[in-house]
Amino acid sequence: MNKTYRRPGALGLLLLLATCCGRHGSAPFSFPPELAGAWKLTGVEERATGSGPEAMRRFGPRRIRRAVYEGAGKVDATVYELASDAGGLELEQTWKPAADTVAFHRGRYFAVVHWEAADRSAVSNFARELGKLLAASD
Repeated sequence: MNKTYRRPGALGLLLLLATCCGRHGSAPFSFPPELAGAWKLTGVEERATGSGPEAMRRFGPRRIRRAVYEGAGKVDATVYELASDAGGLELEQTWKPAADTVAFHRGRYFAVVHWEAADRSAVSNFARELGKLLAASD
């Protein structure tokens, strides 16, 4: 009897890895080069997970990414990737408000958007579009 054995192809291995890794193996959220039509990305940085505010550190963020956009003013957006949606919800409910800053969560992401000399409606559009991207990345 002659049996033929087939080795899994590259596609099979990729599918296996994707199902085994799940969310934990996912790529970090990437800021787009342009957001809400009016904002251009001028810088991005990966931050140390222990560098966030105290309220954030107790949730043990997996990744922290910060981006600066310029357009109708200047926007600084920091996105924290958390272990769960529940952590983001708790942070949103307990976050201390600050001037010219909005904070929100979408799925496992918590975002803090701070602006300088920017038009409020343009910032609202920015935050809305960022929220859509975060929800799609979750």
